[in-house]
Amino acid sequence: MLRVVLDTNVIVSGVIADQGVPFQILKSWEKGELVVIVSEPILQEVDQVLRYPRIKDKRHLTERDIRNVLRSLRRNGLSTPAETGIEAIPEDPEDNKFIIAAVEGEADYIVSGNSHLRDLKSYRGIKIVSPSEFVWILNPKDERRRD
Repeated sequence: MLRVVLDTNVIVSGVIADQGVPFQILKSWEKGELVVIVSEPILQEVDQVLRYPRIKDKRHLTERDIRNVLRSLRRNGLSTPAETGIEAIPEDPEDNKFIIAAVEGEADYIVSGNSHLRDLKSYRGIKIVSPSEFVWILNPKDERRRD
């Protein structure tokens, strides 16, 4: 089974929309088709972003909704300790948390819409791909374009 780290933008987009590529990725996870790797720094960022007024208020997210998302990630994700010192992204050191989780969790992929991460293309054999590329990897026989 594929092991993946999802960037915060992928998780949040999948939570607030009921369609689209990030939503498809979260649905694949819910169906047990992949393992999502998380760490406390990633969960903290997801919590913070879901609370942004432009997201929480516009999407009518309640405190309970946010707690449920975080609870699901904690219970059903593979948690890593976030103890490895890696500085792979000098342009945006905050993004190193995704690399660290991927290395510690022995991920196959990091899925991100963030150019700082995607510009690396891979790190220690872990491929870094866009959400659309990852959906294609999950469903290679589906020839429809997913953007």
